[in-house]
Amino acid sequence: MPPPRTREGRDRRDHHRAPSEEEALEKWDWNCPETRRLLEDAFFREEDYIRQGSEECQKFWTFFERLQRFQNLRTSRKEEKDPGQPKHSIPALADLPRTYDPRYRINLSVLGPDTGGSRGLSRHLPAERVAEFRRALLHYLDFGQKQAFGRLAKLQHERAALPIAQYGNRILQTLEEHQVVVVAGDTGCGKSTQVPQYLLAAGFSHVACTQPRRIACISLAKRVSFESLSQYGSQVGYQIRFESTRSAATKIVFLTVGLLLRQIQREPSLPQYEVLIVDEVHERHLHNDFLLGVLRRLLPTRPDLKVILMSATINISLFSSYFSNAPVVQVPGRLFPITVFDVAPPGVRKCILSTNIAETSVTIDGIRFVVDSGKVKEMSYDPQAKLQRLQEFWISQASAEQRKGRAGRTGPGVCFRLYAESDYDAFAPYPVPEIRRVALDSLVLQMKSMSVGDPRTFPFIEPPPPASLETAILYLRDQGALDSSEALTPIGSLLAQLPVDVVIGKMLILGSMFSLVEPVLTIAAALSVQSPFTRSAQSSPECAAARRPLESDQGDPFTLFNIFNAWVQVKSERSRNSRKWCRRRGIEEHRLYEMANLRRQFKELLEDHGLLAGVQAAQVGDSYSRLQQRRERRALHQLKRQHEEGAGRRRKVLRLQEEQDGGSSDEDRAGPALPGASDGVDIQDVKFKLRHDLAQLQAAASSAQDLSREQLALLKLVLGRGLYPQLAVPDAFNSSRKDSDQIFHTQAKQGAVLHPTCVFAGSPQVLHAQELEASSCDGSRDDKDKMSSKHQLLSFVSLLETNKPYLVNCVRIPALQSLLLFSRSLDTNGDCSRLVADSWLELQLADSESAIRLLAASLQLRARWESALDRQLAHQAQQRLEEEEQDAPVSPKEVATLSKELLQFTASKIPYSLRRLTGLEAQNMYVGPQTIPATPHLPGLFGSSTLSPHPTKGGYAVTDFLTYNCLTSDTDLYSDCLRTFWTCPHCGLHAPLTPLERIAHENTCPQAPQGGPPGAEEAAPETLQKTSVLQRPYHCEACGKDFLFTPTEVLRHRKQHV
Repeated sequence: MPPPRTREGRDRRDHHRAPSEEEALEKWDWNCPETRRLLEDAFFREEDYIRQGSEECQKFWTFFERLQRFQNLRTSRKEEKDPGQPKHSIPALADLPRTYDPRYRINLSVLGPDTGGSRGLSRHLPAERVAEFRRALLHYLDFGQKQAFGRLAKLQHERAALPIAQYGNRILQTLEEHQVVVVAGDTGCGKSTQVPQYLLAAGFSHVACTQPRRIACISLAKRVSFESLSQYGSQVGYQIRFESTRSAATKIVFLTVGLLLRQIQREPSLPQYEVLIVDEVHERHLHNDFLLGVLRRLLPTRPDLKVILMSATINISLFSSYFSNAPVVQVPGRLFPITVFDVAPPGVRKCILSTNIAETSVTIDGIRFVVDSGKVKEMSYDPQAKLQRLQEFWISQASAEQRKGRAGRTGPGVCFRLYAESDYDAFAPYPVPEIRRVALDSLVLQMKSMSVGDPRTFPFIEPPPPASLETAILYLRDQGALDSSEALTPIGSLLAQLPVDVVIGKMLILGSMFSLVEPVLTIAAALSVQSPFTRSAQSSPECAAARRPLESDQGDPFTLFNIFNAWVQVKSERSRNSRKWCRRRGIEEHRLYEMANLRRQFKELLEDHGLLAGVQAAQVGDSYSRLQQRRERRALHQLKRQHEEGAGRRRKVLRLQEEQDGGSSDEDRAGPALPGASDGVDIQDVKFKLRHDLAQLQAAASSAQDLSREQLALLKLVLGRGLYPQLAVPDAFNSSRKDSDQIFHTQAKQGAVLHPTCVFAGSPQVLHAQELEASSCDGSRDDKDKMSSKHQLLSFVSLLETNKPYLVNCVRIPALQSLLLFSRSLDTNGDCSRLVADSWLELQLADSESAIRLLAASLQLRARWESALDRQLAHQAQQRLEEEEQDAPVSPKEVATLSKELLQFTASKIPYSLRRLTGLEAQNMYVGPQTIPATPHLPGLFGSSTLSPHPTKGGYAVTDFLTYNCLTSDTDLYSDCLRTFWTCPHCGLHAPLTPLERIAHENTCPQAPQGGPPGAEEAAPETLQKTSVLQRPYHCEACGKDFLFTPTEVLRHRKQHV
């Protein structure tokens, strides 16, 4: 073993190895990685202007290397001119002055290390080289600021050249004199970016600018912040769904119309704003029109609030007259002229295929030519068929002018119109407002929640069709959101606060009640975004094969549920690339990110309303793990900041040969985010990991994979009730059709087909009912009336018509049990063997006794379900209001018992036939009002319900949805044959009774065991009567009693007195 080194020995060896300063300068290498690392550690700290590892850091070293090459070139030239000059150590970089001249510095300083201080940088780097590096860094910053000021000067020149620039003072003066001002300007005049800046310069500090689209909020906020020199500050921000850059220091905020309406819902007077700018009012979006009506009512109560309506030069007088002839500031002219109806030039050009979003909301730089097809695909709503239609229409003249305006924004442009001028002259002047062509369910619900009065009398700028309003009100009543007086119910009040469709909101509420929150959160989020399946997913066998293990034969919501959970598992594995995983399966990952964001928002909303207990993030056990977690989050924050500062502003370069997914940006090729990497960063993945607790998501996804059969059945029940009345019945002859020819019928639309992305489109056989053996059913029945206990219905999220009416996002549910639990209208015949649900679906049961028992059970379950839900919502509302006296919450035991009985009910096996009634049958299925003074005595059959004659259907109203014995039936002529002798097991009664009479006797038998159904009546035994449409009042002279008898029963009764 060698002897240990002494301190003197080490000092002598170190001194021997240490080179002299001249040797260090002579052998100096600026490109040494260790040298660069030491300099970055010293000068590019977290608090410095340039941060280590950032894109700005890379730019500096590029600048530095150019200085080296320039210095070497000048040194070699000097040596050639004066070869006798003695060789000296490498001079300062690029012959920079030895001392930095402050004349070259523009508001800059570098707080680098003190070379002689405690940091000890001089022990590793020569002080002269450190000083040279500092001077080079100062020149780089000086150079960068001069470039920035040059760009700023150019920008200010461009702002001054905008057509609106000369109207800035006039706009401010008019706003000072009036409460509402209309600013109308041609596309490209600069109103969207400049008016907010005029207000900021005038001293307004609480300004909101609404935009119809999220992308417009982001792009305008970035542009205005850049032009107003607050790019790295917080004076200008945006606020959209799931994302906000707003802070306490924000003076101008760009936000969507929907978010502003939510703020008005919470604070009706909007005290937080001085000025509201409503941009793009000419587009006539649904929420924009509603916002104008709300502002019209608000302004008299807020005289200090100013409103600016900004519009293209389209129907200006309509907006001015709506606000009491508000003054109009019209900005004429466009930046550059456009010509139309010309010949296309030859050559290759960049071609952008765009939807209508580029018509108004987004400015694309460099556009010189616009090709206008003259067509538009618009979504319309048919209130009669209750479906959405996506159809192609001719555009309006106003839209044609807007499209023309896409060119000429940054240079002279040409617009090619693919239609004749005579076609243009025949166009409608303005597009149809959205409020006149879409469903109004969500709008009416929001209006009820905001207490703005009757939607029928609301002062819309242009009222919607009355039929659409009535359809929306009726739909909300069917959903239980409005009561019979059109007031909000407890569930309606909660639905109004959830920013989702009504059926999705119902799923969330019901899922929280039955402890199915985690799966329902995922399914509700999945059904609230566009389909994640790409076009290639439908045609690629490879994608279909890779996706098949994730498909569920229960329906599309469960397939989306499986996909999201599998994606979360992939995200949690560091070695796997989620983007490649999605692309291989034909899935658009951006939609999955949207699902995750929505899921988190839904969860927070349920927690805020007390429907879900807040979950605290689990703390990692040991200190090392916590430290590692903090380091990872710091690295993610650094990557996000680098992207926002550099890569986010870098212009994307189009590729001539695209990949199969059609992506054109460099981001599509990015791999997983790696700490310290500035290129190849998947910024969506970074934001996802910063926004969500991946451990919680993974735990939820893992538990979802272990759902039991009972939980799955209960989940289907929750989805079915949430989606009701959106039901479709398979055609009776689907079993003999090809897969692609399967058709389905809704109550208002016949001949709908499955959407190509539907999981049942490839395997429709799971929807076919398994028929009973011929021996167990009536052999005279035709094919469409075959008996089975496995008939199914499809619940669907939406009905969309393009070239065909498509059922979108379907789930299969048991027909009989679902209709008994969900139907808003349920009608029966005398022995309840024939049921008609919602006046369009007929169920014929083979066993009337089983039918009666099932009907009675469904009444009890529905009553208990509604009661539990109302009590739960009432309790949560009282908790939010902090009332002293609160109703008792629904106990977990009660919910568990209800869940168990619901599952037992849905598992019942009773043979029945299912068919859709024809129009003629639906018109003639009721017996009509009867002149019968007395009601049938059916003790205990319908609990404590009081039967009363139905005024229109006939029969007897049992509940608000059940009408007994109102259906016409030929079997009443042969009612005698339905009676069979039966002996009561409790009291020994032996008599010929119908099944209805038998069950009624069981419920009231005095010797029967106690504990029957709630509300069972204790009535004295008397002769039970069968109710029939042929029954008429009959008074017996012999016994002095009144009866309801058919002619046959009258004869039988008379024989008893002979």
